[in-house]
Amino acid sequence: MNYNLQGPELLKFLQEASVEELRAALKNIHPADILDALEAYKGDAIAFLAKLPNEILADVIEEAEEEDKSGIFDLFHLDQKKEIISEMASDELVDLLVSIDPEEAADLIESLDAEDAQDVKALMQYGPETAGGIMATEFVTIQDNMTVLETLEYLQKYGKEAETISYLYVLDECETLKGVVSLKDIVVHRFTDSVAPLIKINIISVSPELDQEEVAGIFKKYGFSSMPVVDAQDKMLGVITADDVLDVVVDESTEDFEKMAGLALREGDYLETGVFKLARKRIFWLLFLMISATFTSLIIQGYEGALASVLILAAFIPMLMDTGGNAGSQSATLIIRGMALGEIYIKDYFAVVFKEIRVSLIVGTVLAIVNFLRIWLFNQDILLAMTVSLSLLFTIVLAKTVGCTLPIVARKLKIDPAIMAAPIITTIVDVLSLIVYFKLAGLLYLQS
Repeated sequence: MNYNLQGPELLKFLQEASVEELRAALKNIHPADILDALEAYKGDAIAFLAKLPNEILADVIEEAEEEDKSGIFDLFHLDQKKEIISEMASDELVDLLVSIDPEEAADLIESLDAEDAQDVKALMQYGPETAGGIMATEFVTIQDNMTVLETLEYLQKYGKEAETISYLYVLDECETLKGVVSLKDIVVHRFTDSVAPLIKINIISVSPELDQEEVAGIFKKYGFSSMPVVDAQDKMLGVITADDVLDVVVDESTEDFEKMAGLALREGDYLETGVFKLARKRIFWLLFLMISATFTSLIIQGYEGALASVLILAAFIPMLMDTGGNAGSQSATLIIRGMALGEIYIKDYFAVVFKEIRVSLIVGTVLAIVNFLRIWLFNQDILLAMTVSLSLLFTIVLAKTVGCTLPIVARKLKIDPAIMAAPIITTIVDVLSLIVYFKLAGLLYLQS
């Protein structure tokens, strides 16, 4: 039988297959596909999962989103929960335990063997968004006096429980990391060759306190599939794998996008989230932006007399504010991305500002010329065209300067740069563009 099934076909098979058929097929069915089938299943979830062995249930829970892990886990009775967690990787287990009742988590930890319980307790001491929070403690260590054949036999015996065997680590008697050798180098050499010449001592590692976003940047720079985590004395604590980093990249990108869009927190599955919860998470920034718009109103009120006498000036306010906000957001987005990828640092501030000013002068000049011709064509008023176009040029220069400055200032102040994106930048640029516009109008247009 072809067990390469997905979607409705997989769901039907999982429901109808006997226990024997199911166990025979599981090696060809990815846990992520089982999870998709579970989400599509409309019946009793525990009946759906009852035929699956504990090691597969553990894999399914590991594949689930963070907010869904505890919901699936709670379907099982306590004894089965203890069996399931014994099959889980340490990093995934910690993610699960921190999402359930603390008393139940403590009881579950005590059910583990002493070494695993100690590892889990140690991992739970690290912040969830640090290298220590995403590392696993299951890794393979070897000795430098082993041969290739001895290493392969060792892997056959102990490698199954490891998070990854793409890299093997050489430790001394104090568990200090002394070197690393790739599995590729092992398998392409003769059985009688010594492992020692294959060991690399120039090791790239991270500390457990390092932010997960910085860890992702190191993975991107070196292209590793896994990386060791060591303490201040180079004692090896765990290993981070590329799949962990992929989750980090997705989470951080989503978080940055939401902050840049003015959303307070991740909203999860849109269709399954209640309207009051959605409203609660969005309302803070909307209130902030509404109140901050008071400054814009005050500036317009201050020039109410000028607007009343020359109403045409009011017609160009939305264009100036929108263009300025868009220009500032463009710069902020590029700078935030550059910092996230490790391309831009705080020390690069003046180089960034100098570049953005030059860009803004080019962009602003082109837009100002087009705008001048447009106003002159439709309004036949050269002074008005000059006033609005110069205001547009200055607005774009100011907007791009603000847009590249605020994210770098935020990083300097240890604030997430994504917070300094579209909503705040737009508000600041609106105020600045109006001040420039009315000042130039007073000097150029109203004096005539």
